[in-house]
Amino acid sequence: MSLEKFTVWRRTMEKRNSTALKRRMEGRWLSAFLALAPALETAVNKLGKNVPCPVDGGTDGFRLFRDANTTGGGVKQAWRVIPEGIDMLMWVNDWSFTKTYDELEAFLGGRIVDAKPIRTPKTQIQDDSKLRLWLNQIWGDALPLNDLRSYPARAYFERRSLRTAAMLADDLRFHPSLNYVGVDGQTLGQYGTILGLVRNNAGEPVSIHRTFITKSGLKVEFSDGKNKSRKLTPAVNKESRGRQIRVNPVKGTVMGVAEGLETALAVTLMTQLPVWPTLSTTMMQSFLPPEWVEKVLIFVDKDRNQAGEVAANTLAQKLSLLGLDVQLILPSIPMLESDSKGVDWADQLKRDPSGFSQIGNLLRDRPRQTA
Repeated sequence: MSLEKFTVWRRTMEKRNSTALKRRMEGRWLSAFLALAPALETAVNKLGKNVPCPVDGGTDGFRLFRDANTTGGGVKQAWRVIPEGIDMLMWVNDWSFTKTYDELEAFLGGRIVDAKPIRTPKTQIQDDSKLRLWLNQIWGDALPLNDLRSYPARAYFERRSLRTAAMLADDLRFHPSLNYVGVDGQTLGQYGTILGLVRNNAGEPVSIHRTFITKSGLKVEFSDGKNKSRKLTPAVNKESRGRQIRVNPVKGTVMGVAEGLETALAVTLMTQLPVWPTLSTTMMQSFLPPEWVEKVLIFVDKDRNQAGEVAANTLAQKLSLLGLDVQLILPSIPMLESDSKGVDWADQLKRDPSGFSQIGNLLRDRPRQTA
């Protein structure tokens, strides 16, 4: 870009103060969506509920947040959170920032706006056969954790005081050597990998959660910051609801649910309660327990951004409406300055195991587990 063009572009951006615009839009986003993006009408009419994606179609892959009239935010499942209204319109209408800004100014000024026509998603015939074959091969080549060759996985859990719980867990295995493909599509190496079989709410295997580790049982760390040691494979049967690792069978009417695998194992270790990790805040909100469960304890991550508490509250409201007895339980330990993201029940185990005593009070009168 030439200096002259850059100067023009910068002056244009200075005139478009998005922060000020968003303040003026508070309380008016839903009206703006109906005026500028008719594709969002279903989501506006069913605020806070899952609806077909306005871009890709499907059955229930999208929702606007309950506070969307203030923020304009929502989430496209299995993709990302869209936190505010300008981003939302840019995505749904395939607009540039300047186009979006100018149309919102026109809306606020009562001028004629350019209502983007609803995009008709192309019908995609999904062939899961190759993906299913790959997932079956990975799982079939993996080893139980008690195999001598699974030492790195045992060392990983031992460092977290979770070895006993992991060794007893269902749907956990170790693969001696898996390719790590980075975000740019390049293979960055081969590593031992802890595998968790991910199932949907119906109990059908749909994906595999992978934790890449070194030979000594440490998480693989990449210096670029873009590639993470934990990754979820693409899923078969994408339209099915719920994602969880069923680390322990639920034979009685009481169970727990948590976000992370290590959190779930920590609670099970200390209470003998079967706890299933849902792997993310988004997937936690779509969880449904087996039909015979009557009580669900939600073990909440205490996050700095409160994402864990928001997800847990959303799930609790949904399960309560279904007639289930629901309890939310946060770890009692405080967040330290070194806790960049927050604390969870795996941290509770490391710092103060006595904090699990509060769970015992909730479980004291639970129905006896049956074989």
